[in-house]
Amino acid sequence: MICAWVLVMQMLFPISPNSQFSAIYERLPNDAQVIALIRPATSYSVASLWIKCGSASDPPNCEGTAHLLEHLLPLKPFNGTTIQIAMEQEGALLTPETGRNFMALHLQARNETIAKVFPMLVEAVTDLTVDSQVVEREKRLMWLETLALYEDPFWLMKTAIEAKLFEETPYAHPPTGWLETVNQLSFADVQRIHRTHFIASNFALIAVVPNEDALTVLKEVVAKLPSAPEVTSVSVSLPNRNFLPSFDALLQKALNRSNEVFWGIGWRVPVKANEKIAMDALVWHLRQILIPNLFGQIGVVQEWKMLANPVKGEVALTITARLRPYTELLERKLKRSLNELAQRDLSLSELNWLKRSLRLEHFHILNNPIRCVRELGWAWALYDDPTIVERYPQMIDDLKAEQIRQIAARLDLAKPVVWMVRKGETN
Repeated sequence: MICAWVLVMQMLFPISPNSQFSAIYERLPNDAQVIALIRPATSYSVASLWIKCGSASDPPNCEGTAHLLEHLLPLKPFNGTTIQIAMEQEGALLTPETGRNFMALHLQARNETIAKVFPMLVEAVTDLTVDSQVVEREKRLMWLETLALYEDPFWLMKTAIEAKLFEETPYAHPPTGWLETVNQLSFADVQRIHRTHFIASNFALIAVVPNEDALTVLKEVVAKLPSAPEVTSVSVSLPNRNFLPSFDALLQKALNRSNEVFWGIGWRVPVKANEKIAMDALVWHLRQILIPNLFGQIGVVQEWKMLANPVKGEVALTITARLRPYTELLERKLKRSLNELAQRDLSLSELNWLKRSLRLEHFHILNNPIRCVRELGWAWALYDDPTIVERYPQMIDDLKAEQIRQIAARLDLAKPVVWMVRKGETN
């Protein structure tokens, strides 16, 4: 059944996002990428620095090193304080994040302020200067951050499934790192990542600004990024990436009744840039239609979550749930539903609803500067094609049911990882 709120939103808001911006794609002489949307009506500006370096660059058994680097960059001393505090004093907000294939530092400020604070951000990423006491303090903060995640059973389930899906690859651990390895992180490893990867050819300036004059000022600052690493090579011999903590005890503690179970399933699905729209449509269909209907019919699902987590060249799709009680019928019905989806095209009405839903979501993304920058950054870092965001409305128009069925068939053929935790039992 089509959600009523989606229908209401679709009737209230005409969707024509392309009329309000112009896109700019440029490579600077130092090989840094510039990706920008010029939006005259934007209420604030976002200037984000993206680096093609994330947790996949962590040394084995030191998972979380890139995340520690993200913590340390804004803490460079600056005029008696830190760069991050200096930005805040100017009315700007810095929000860093680390993914498996990227690191991003998002700077939000009023249109008239962005040009003043952006050079501080570039200084932060080019000069890694911190005190050893600051390093230890940030490791402690990271430990507390990760501890909070460990208290979320659905995060634990999703993370355990992804670790199995990506076993023996650089993607097997979460970008935060493991709680068990935070204390092992070293500033020497942080420096190695910074010196090796933080060069202009790995950078992208991704911005939403009101005019080209504002963008020109930002480009002039990015053009000063170094074009060669400080070290020419790094030769290290490291063990295989095989550490996986046991979450069973934590998950069992979160079960309230003896017949409750945490259950999850996940798949790795290869996806190319030109298939992203079909994957998005399939995920939307699964999340809004197929999975809710399936779980509603079975009646044992207390709560559930679904996540499509993209990495370079593929997507990890996970479904996690709290069941009371467990029944094998859940997996059988899910397998049957996915198989049916892989063998038949969606109806015209189902396809049109999906297209309308995707247009509405894209409309909201384009009208939120920080969400827009993140979409552009993901397209650049994961698909090497930032034009996806600008072309997305046309991709929606061109979407065929056959494309969705092909991705569904790929999902149906993928070998899933199934994870279940009961009280008193271990995996």
